[in-house]
Amino acid sequence: MLRSLLSLALATQGLAADDSTDANVYVAPAVDGLHWADTFDGDALSRWIISGKEKYDGVPELSKRRVEGLIGDLGLLMPMDAKSYGISSSFPELAAGRSEPFVLQFEARFQDALQCGGGYVKVFDRGEQAATDFDNETPYVIMFGPDRCGATDKIHFILKHQNPKSGKWEEKHFKEPPSVPHDDQTHLFGLVIKPDNSFEIQLDGKSKATGNLLTSMEPPINPPKEIDDPEDSKPGDWVDDAKMADPESTKPDEWDEEEPRMIVDESAKMPSGWREDEEKRIADPDSQKPDDWDDEEDGDWEAPTIDNANCKVGCGKWTPSKISNPKYKGTWSAAQIDNPEYKGVWKPRIIANPDYFNDETPSALPKINAVGIDIWTMQGGILYDNFVISTDVAKAKQFTANTFDLRQKIEGKQNPSSSGSGMLDKLKDNPIPVAITLLVVVLGTIYLCTRGGAEPPAPPPANKPTNGAKKDTKGDAKDEQDEDKDDACKKDKEPEDDADGKEDKKADGGVGLDDGKSDD
Repeated sequence: MLRSLLSLALATQGLAADDSTDANVYVAPAVDGLHWADTFDGDALSRWIISGKEKYDGVPELSKRRVEGLIGDLGLLMPMDAKSYGISSSFPELAAGRSEPFVLQFEARFQDALQCGGGYVKVFDRGEQAATDFDNETPYVIMFGPDRCGATDKIHFILKHQNPKSGKWEEKHFKEPPSVPHDDQTHLFGLVIKPDNSFEIQLDGKSKATGNLLTSMEPPINPPKEIDDPEDSKPGDWVDDAKMADPESTKPDEWDEEEPRMIVDESAKMPSGWREDEEKRIADPDSQKPDDWDDEEDGDWEAPTIDNANCKVGCGKWTPSKISNPKYKGTWSAAQIDNPEYKGVWKPRIIANPDYFNDETPSALPKINAVGIDIWTMQGGILYDNFVISTDVAKAKQFTANTFDLRQKIEGKQNPSSSGSGMLDKLKDNPIPVAITLLVVVLGTIYLCTRGGAEPPAPPPANKPTNGAKKDTKGDAKDEQDEDKDDACKKDKEPEDDADGKEDKKADGGVGLDDGKSDD
């Protein structure tokens, strides 16, 4: 019976494993309903233009992943370390002032992990600029994505906002950005901005941080109504010292500033046994010049020194200890009194902010029509994939289900140590086989323990000495197995103290697995 149950469990697990075989083959996902998407299929480098600026010494290329999850899938690879990369792609224009959600998401895999470098992207209006002129000076609207180096470890969200009065563009940084994952797996970075000014930063399709454009950015979107007058300055006669020396205070006649802080203790006496005529270290009287010592070559020979045995109490000149001087006063200073001329802490006068404005809808973004990667990194092997610009949150989620979600499950099985959800995914993907396996383990344990609880047979007679004859090891091995089996069952049947403190000798019949873990 037990053998049949085990065979059933193994067969069921085999079927579950076979079910995932076809899921590893890449199939280009549908992009219906998305404003723009790029999965890097086909001639992607005709759509993504490498910057011609000299500073970009890294050359992006299309490549498979080192360890493929979806077989045949290509992404945009930044292959070399210690390089700067600049590349961008255009998409159909999103007009300024649109009152609808905005979704930006992309996958990035740091195949060498990310220790020092960026993985963020920029969304911008290309305007009249040629694609080959894209660089770090190109004005952007949004910068979003991972960045780690030194003390920096965050998923950036920076919005550039224009002051309608001054015309100046100012960076607005999210105050509490989340940190970047520390592994070499694929991650999905997502930003959702809603018409009510709320926004959400997503990691792997799940919310990682939330905020509001009007309250969560630094500096704030809207400037203060009043500011310090930049032309105001502190008057020359302004007194900002709250205290002053009392002009009527004088140093007392008995105040002696020359008295030292410490003086010799007149009551101190040289300890008995102190030898002022002796040195603490003396030449070793038992030491002799080596026979092979040559004064001309080796110099004058000197005996090594040792501690003087006569200096148990002390040797050399004795000096008395010092004590605090009761007459010490220190430098005299006049007492402090309130300053009658004190006017308080000076502050510039407050004036109305000439650049003040109140934008209630910063979520209505400026015109955008391009996305670019402008990064420097000390780690190569950064691979981007599946860029999305969308105004439909549900459509973006569906695209994620058909791309990243599939890849994440496969990578979790390929490298479960790097994915905390590896075992959980197995349980979710194969609930029936896992349940059958668990049932077999439980029933098998009960069967063995019940069988092992029967009256044991009488022990065999002791073997007589054989004077070097071959020992029967089969019987010994079987005895050890039976003992191990009985010990395992005894652990399950150990008595517990009842409410009266007495030992309950009845087995409860419960069966436990080691710490709830299974070798499967």
